Amino acid sequence: MKSTLTVVLAALIAATPGHAQTTGTAGDATPQPKVPAPTRQGLYFKPDAGIVYQSGDFRLTAWGFAERLIDPDGPDTFRRVRQGAEIDLPRIGDHLRIAGVYEIDLTDTNAFGINPGPAGPLNSHDFENLFVAVQDAEDPAKFRLLFGHNTSILSRDDNLSSGNLPTINRSLILEEHGSTNTFGAQLGLQVQRMLSPKVTLLGSIGDNRGGLNAQQVKFSFGRAVAGKIVLTPISDDKGGRKLTAGLAIDRTTGIRDRSFNLDTAVALAPIGGVAATGTKTSGEADIAYTFPIAGHPTTIEAEGIYSRFSESRSDVYGGYVMGQVSLFDAPRTGDLDLFVRYDVVSLGADHLTRRATQQAFRTGLNYNLPYANKLASLHVEYGHSRVAGPDAIVSDRRSVDEVRVGIRLSLQQYVRH
Repeated sequence: MKSTLTVVLAALIAATPGHAQTTGTAGDATPQPKVPAPTRQGLYFKPDAGIVYQSGDFRLTAWGFAERLIDPDGPDTFRRVRQGAEIDLPRIGDHLRIAGVYEIDLTDTNAFGINPGPAGPLNSHDFENLFVAVQDAEDPAKFRLLFGHNTSILSRDDNLSSGNLPTINRSLILEEHGSTNTFGAQLGLQVQRMLSPKVTLLGSIGDNRGGLNAQQVKFSFGRAVAGKIVLTPISDDKGGRKLTAGLAIDRTTGIRDRSFNLDTAVALAPIGGVAATGTKTSGEADIAYTFPIAGHPTTIEAEGIYSRFSESRSDVYGGYVMGQVSLFDAPRTGDLDLFVRYDVVSLGADHLTRRATQQAFRTGLNYNLPYANKLASLHVEYGHSRVAGPDAIVSDRRSVDEVRVGIRLSLQQYVRH
């Protein structure tokens, strides 16, 4: 007899695309489970996933990623050194399985001699992801219910692998929200369900003021609630066209002793800030369209976020727009993308008569190296930041020019479009 949990979850995803059951012979009303396609067994490498070990219906997928940044005016650093894995246990029903996921970031430890300073040994603070899930046995994007430590669902970039970011940092509005520990890693419950190929719903409840990798691990279930809808009205693999859009809301209470900080575009050097405390109420909208131009894959994307902090009576809004185009893509020549990005952030408080406005322009290139199967790439980025506003917000109003060169190695292909 199936457990109550299995029955409830199966009912939740019964209408999910790809889960329709077939009937037997005429007059036989007994549903027959869909027989899954044969799965490759043993140990092998899958470029879009990582190192895979498959034994029957058990699967272990491990990945890794590292990026070294070269600063012409300062010391070189590792932006990310991550290792993670997903353990997919044998299915517990026709369409469900239990899975466990972890991902650690070694850049804030002294593991492998990455940081010469007293960064400390590997510990719980280094987890970027750590959760258990009940999910669709074949495609977690169709259904996943998880509990643990995971990224927020508010922004389109939050659940994007660091190895797949077209720029060194995410948008300024999102990176700067991280200064309040409100959009970052959280502890709690999250659910994702695809209603149709064009509509996906996400929801979470927990505490996103700080997770396992925060300085002070804390958890108060229910203080952070978020919801999101993702629409995909166009998805044409053959024609190279895809349109996605998202709308999200988030409410987090009990934010104390925090500030919303303005930072430069590339180095994230502080240039100002105001207090950000109380209850945070946020709204987000994003859109991305991929299409070919003379046969070259091209993507244009944009995102906007607004947040209000009740106790400090401060608010911030901003966003970005970015375009990127692939100039060529072939095994012998590699894969070269050019990108241009504009960010703007406006920060203010009720007791101040003027707001601060920050703008940033970024441009550069991503080059997947020849014969590397998109697993090794070169990244060059230039960023120009400027800010204007009252002294009560802006601490450094100089225009800033920054250049970084990055070398990326990964066990997962770096795909931009």
